[in-house]
Amino acid sequence: MAQMTKSIATLGELMMRLKPPGKQRLRQAHELGICFGGSEANVATSLAQWGHSVRFITGLPESDLGSRAISELNYHGVDTRFILRNARRLGLYFLEEGADLRSGCVIYDRKDTAFSSLKPQDVDWDNALSDVDWFHISGITPAINAQTLLLAEHSIAEARQRNIHISLDLNFRERLWAYGVRPADILPNLVEQCDTLIAGRGDCINCLEIDGDGENGSNEWAESLACKLQKRFSNLTHIALTIRASSSADCHNWRAYIQNPSDQVHSRSFQLSNIVDRVGSGDAFCAGIIHSIGTKKSLDDVVNFGAMAAVLKHSIIGDFNHVSVGEIEDLMRSQSNGRLRR
Repeated sequence: MAQMTKSIATLGELMMRLKPPGKQRLRQAHELGICFGGSEANVATSLAQWGHSVRFITGLPESDLGSRAISELNYHGVDTRFILRNARRLGLYFLEEGADLRSGCVIYDRKDTAFSSLKPQDVDWDNALSDVDWFHISGITPAINAQTLLLAEHSIAEARQRNIHISLDLNFRERLWAYGVRPADILPNLVEQCDTLIAGRGDCINCLEIDGDGENGSNEWAESLACKLQKRFSNLTHIALTIRASSSADCHNWRAYIQNPSDQVHSRSFQLSNIVDRVGSGDAFCAGIIHSIGTKKSLDDVVNFGAMAAVLKHSIIGDFNHVSVGEIEDLMRSQSNGRLRR
């Protein structure tokens, strides 16, 4: 087995997801299916399933819902010792699945939650980051409110002080930036302290006010965007981009690109024509990038492992990505997909 990164820590909010069955709209629903999810938690569960030692730093309520959320993380092998419990509530989000030309929709309910009330001093950083090699966070945490912005800034500073490799997934969420600050006023300062930057199409223009040249989503666009990011943020060791083009809710073309200061690689391109659940696919990509860099794969294998992890996530219901390293590597080697394995 490849040598694993010694320890990885992620910080973010774990929520309960509520979704009508099938492709019903929320206005039609008489029942809601539940699961748990959240960007950094999704990354943590993938990495734990792949053999890494992963701890998740968050806040959860002192209630049965909080305990149920912790049980879900424990089931996937995530270290939950650094979860803080308080009397506040669990964050929720409601997902309405898209169909054909009707877009999907997310409604957040995460005001006054156990996580959003955390202060930097609530976390014992010496223990939470002890022996950690990699720290991962997303741009969702500073988007929630002024308190979580302070938490994000402080957590990155604590990781930087300990010489921990830091990855940031920009993850622009338009509906969350509602407390009087612009993402472009906040996120460039955070990127300056990170080592690996991960972004989807549209994230960089909205969060950093940097865009690529040429047709949006083209190879020229990806390469020029990464070069501009590298020039602006010389601290970055890796820049990874996901590129999604959708013709309908169920049919997407998906690929990825990665660049370091000396090389650049495009992943294979995938035509996805029967998407089961796209939520968490970007987080699956993040986990794939962290795993691959942590196990010292070639740059080509880094981007393709991340891409395959994300592609397979589109076939998995729920936020978490229930696929193994072996399944991802089989897809990397294969030119024929979807066969029955006997």
